[in-house]
Amino acid sequence: MHLGSQQLDPPPARGASTGQDASPVAEGRAASAAHPQPDRVIDLAWMATLAWRYKWVMLGVIAAILAVTMIAYLLAQKVYDANVVLALDRNDQQIVRTAQSDRDDVIDSPAVDTEVQILLSPEIARAAVERAMLHTNPGFLRAKVRNATGPITVEAATNLVRSGLTVERKGLSYAINLAYSSNDPQVSALVANAVADAYVGGQVQAAQAARTVDIQQLRTRLDQLRGDVLRAEAAVAGYKAAANLVGASDDNTVGQQEMSTLNTELASARADLAAAQGRASANAGDSGSVVNASPVISDLRRQVATLEQKLAEQSSTLGPNHPDRMRTEAELASTRASLNRELARASTGVSQDVRVASQRVGALEGALGGTHGRLLAGNNASVRLAELERVAESSRQLYQTFLDRYRVELATRGTEKSKADIISRAQPPTLPTSPDILVYLLGGLIAGVIAAILLALVLEWRERGIRTRTEAEEFTGFKVISSLPDIGTMDEPDFHKGEPLSVPDFLVHNRESPFSESVRAIWTALRIGQKGQLARTVGLTSSIPDEGKTSTAIALARSAALAGRRTLLVDCDFRRLGTTLALGLSGKPGLVEVLAGQAKLDDVILTDPASGAHVLPLNSAAAGNFDIVQSDATTALLDRCKQFYDLIVLDIAPTIPVAEARAVAAMADAVLMVVRWRTTPRNVIRTALRELERAEANVFGVVLTQVDTRSSAVLGEEMAYYQYYYSRTAPN
Repeated sequence: MHLGSQQLDPPPARGASTGQDASPVAEGRAASAAHPQPDRVIDLAWMATLAWRYKWVMLGVIAAILAVTMIAYLLAQKVYDANVVLALDRNDQQIVRTAQSDRDDVIDSPAVDTEVQILLSPEIARAAVERAMLHTNPGFLRAKVRNATGPITVEAATNLVRSGLTVERKGLSYAINLAYSSNDPQVSALVANAVADAYVGGQVQAAQAARTVDIQQLRTRLDQLRGDVLRAEAAVAGYKAAANLVGASDDNTVGQQEMSTLNTELASARADLAAAQGRASANAGDSGSVVNASPVISDLRRQVATLEQKLAEQSSTLGPNHPDRMRTEAELASTRASLNRELARASTGVSQDVRVASQRVGALEGALGGTHGRLLAGNNASVRLAELERVAESSRQLYQTFLDRYRVELATRGTEKSKADIISRAQPPTLPTSPDILVYLLGGLIAGVIAAILLALVLEWRERGIRTRTEAEEFTGFKVISSLPDIGTMDEPDFHKGEPLSVPDFLVHNRESPFSESVRAIWTALRIGQKGQLARTVGLTSSIPDEGKTSTAIALARSAALAGRRTLLVDCDFRRLGTTLALGLSGKPGLVEVLAGQAKLDDVILTDPASGAHVLPLNSAAAGNFDIVQSDATTALLDRCKQFYDLIVLDIAPTIPVAEARAVAAMADAVLMVVRWRTTPRNVIRTALRELERAEANVFGVVLTQVDTRSSAVLGEEMAYYQYYYSRTAPN
């Protein structure tokens, strides 16, 4: 469709600002200021991003290292530990206390540690070898001796047993754990049980040997003590005969017995004398105890009292010569005379008792003195006799003690037991103790994670492209206008990657896809067709070829045209003719012919059937005229087109390899730098921006192309939100 066949009315005024009054990089620097660069520090979010970016590589490294670790585990020599648990008995369970049991130490904490050292001693190991015949056991020799051809010496087998033996106390208890290590589980259990049996059996044998020695020593000592007792008793009997000492009772002679009897009688006589003297003293008057105790005296005193009372009554009424009064006085005198006679008789009896008791005491004292004299002569002999008897008694007691102990030792022979019990015998282990598969797995996992992280860091360090919007803005200093997803990563069935118009055609047929939304974001950011439109001529360039520049330019023109914006797409790539070839317009007159005056603009402008956008192609035959594009004619042409179009899209050649591309970029109101996601080297981007700045091009921003939607979703790019929104939009 030619423009000459239509009347092109100028568009209504939609804002006079075109952005040309700004400096070439002013907006980019403003965007950089609006998004300050954060400090380059490694944080958790960055590490999570890095891990997700290289997750398959990292998982592969971890899996490879784990596989190598498991191979190393399978090839490593296995070591099996068999365990025996021994318990020391702190209670004395001897049937009868013996000399041997008396010598046993109390089982305390130091004693347990001592038993541990005993279990590790060469004697126990040797006893185990001899008990189980380990030096001739084929299994033991195969497990412990390399290239064994026959039996080995007991000493060599003892050293092998000690080399694999481990004994330790279980915490603070009285239990001991005995373990033996070997590459054969059967041998581990065999040796561990043999050592435990040797230890327990050795204690019993030691107790039996000690008891045999005790019995022999007791027998010898009893023979000596028996002779000592006989000699001591003979000495006692001989001294008694020589000193004429005859035992009357257990320990007393006849003289001692007689003196004891006299002392008893003398004490009794002195007690009687004291009692008589007391009575005599108490009866010194008429009120003594003897007098008071006499019933006759008591009766007489009552009569006297009665008569005295009667006389007193008569005296008050009768005269002195009255017969009754006189008769009463006579009776009173007679009664008093009788009372006095009784009192005298009582006093005479008490005195007689005192004389008799005194005479008896004197007689007994005389007899005791004679007996005492006789005993004094035998005192020296008694002292010597007592000494001999003590010696004899001591000999008898010592002999009896040893005799009792000898009988006990004989009676308890054969009842010896060990002070340690085996509470858990060793069983052949089913799993090896070393190497530990968990340690191998943990070590392999740690090594794999470290290697994966290092590899990810190396790959990150070697990464030369731009990965995120933030990274692009921080590096270039310009805002990212949009990120165009790689449609091949969106799982779209009707997309045929590799065709020239595959991306623009997809936009036409999928106008509500995230890709179409990303393209609309470009002309929306430029306010195309809106009040305050920022630019009418927008140039799309790249640093180097194959950045997706042409596809982006065609998609941008089609998107704006489909939205009702009057759009013109101009192919300015004089070397590759990207737009012209992609739309199948090669060989037809175009931009060069118009600039050279060989054709009119209305005659060469074509219409894109898919979107209605107008296209100004390049004639491949005239594409070699590179200087004409830098002329004022190009500027005039663009100014003319601005009167008829809302948006003019310039498909400009790459900036670095094509010199005229910088001149064309300087003629555009705004330039968009197309950067391929994770592909375009950073130094190339920097060089291209520097060249555009020197050409005084107005770089408006950066467009990222071919962004992997799966990675961008993790990185937090807008593709994630596009997918989230569109995946929940109900179909019309």
